[in-house]
This record gives sequence, structure tokens and C-alpha cells, in this order.
Amino acid sequence: MKQRIILLTGASSGIGEEIARQLVRRGDFPLLVARNAKKLMALKREFGQGDVFPCDVTSQKAVNQVIHKAIARYGRVDVLINNAGFGHFGGALHTSMTDYATMAETNYLGAVRLTKEILPHMLRQGSGRIINMASVAGLTGIPNLSAYCASKFALIGFSEALKLEFSPRIQVGVLCPGPVQSPFFRGEDPYRLFPELIAGQLLDVQTVARHAVKLIDHPRVKVIPRGMSWAMRMRHLAPGIYLWAMKKLYDTYEKKQHTYQGHEA
Repeated sequence: MKQRIILLTGASSGIGEEIARQLVRRGDFPLLVARNAKKLMALKREFGQGDVFPCDVTSQKAVNQVIHKAIARYGRVDVLINNAGFGHFGGALHTSMTDYATMAETNYLGAVRLTKEILPHMLRQGSGRIINMASVAGLTGIPNLSAYCASKFALIGFSEALKLEFSPRIQVGVLCPGPVQSPFFRGEDPYRLFPELIAGQLLDVQTVARHAVKLIDHPRVKVIPRGMSWAMRMRHLAPGIYLWAMKKLYDTYEKKQHTYQGHEA
């Protein structure tokens, strides 16, 4: 099989579904991984190609079985895209330990499990590419997203360590999008969850998927949209000023929210 074989987690909806669709248009062969087997089968029928591997990435046994089956069936995996993830909004004190743990298990440790299982096969192949779907929330703290931020910070640190340890044989890319119009918001208005300056940077899944697919050819850390990229550059160059500005921005946002809620009541 001359097509690139690409194993994609979180493939059943949102960004993952769109990544799968764009991979097929490029001529790649996607191995679709997610918990929703029915949705994966529907996508396979739509695409007319690819393969389906139902899996919960929080289960080591399930991950082991998926990688074993994929390698046994196709002989190799050229690219791993760790996209499975989710988030909950809520203050640090109001977020349950269960939510902290489940976000870490999926967003961070899920990627670690897949990577650790597939990496030995890639090393034997002599090459491989790993694309980790992180977030701007993995580069800077965001109020009401402490658990999500922590899981994405961990994923970025893991990705950087992988690159230092295994390049050039294994190329590692990380995508850090800002807010995305996807099932993440569960129908909530982003302008009720973020300050206007940030909510106005909202991305669509097609744009995020396009950048993710591009990273396969040129793996690196990529922040989108451009406004967020400049903000992260400022955080790196002048962290004190950046954090002061973010604090002012969110304090103003919180006052507006309280005023709005008071009018609703």
C-alpha cells in the first residue's frame, strides 16, 4: 500500500471527523479510532476507504489491541494523530477531581498510551510522524479551564521531550488552536465563556483540520489563529506584562458577566 497510513484518534466528530475527511481527499488511508463504532462505520462508508478501530484511549488494554491489529493488518503506521480530547468549563474550586482526572486520562495520557505503543513500530520502520492536537490552553493558563489547561500543558511538554529524544527519525508536530466552534462548547455561546477579544478569534473545524493535516508534512509547534500566535509570542518575551494584561481582560469580562446575569434576574 503506497498511501500513507494515518491513525487518527477522536475521529468520530468535530475536528477529528474533519481531519479524516481531509486526509481522504489528500489520498491518505485513515485508521479511524474513537469510542463511537457506529459513527466510525458511517464515516468509512462515506469515504469509501479507511478502516475502523473502536477504542477508548483511557484503556491501556484497548489501546494495545488497536495498535496490534493495525500493525498486523497493514504492516505499518506512518503517522499518528493524537486528537482525542474534551474539556469542561468551571472554576478551579468548582471542578471536581473526577473531571481533573478524566481530562488528564484522555487529553494527555491517552496520547501517551498511543504513542508508547506505536513508537517501537515506527522506530523499527526507521521513520514516523506524530501530530498532537493541543491548544493555546496548553501554552497559557485560562480562567475556568484549569483542568483542561493542565492536561494540554502536559501534552505539549511530552511532545517536546519526544522531539528531543527521537528526532530526526520521529518527527513531532503540535497544533495549538484558540477556541474552536465544535462540540467542545456543548451549544454554549462562546461570548458567554470568553472575553470578546478571545471569542472573536473563534475558528471553524475546517480551518483547524487543514492546519493539522499540513503539520504532517512540516511538523512543528503551530499556534492559530495569527492573533493568538502573537499573544503567545508576547507571553514568551514579556510574561509579566502578558499576565497583567490577561488579568485585566478577564476581570473586565467577569464584571460584565455579573452585570449581564443581574439584568437577566
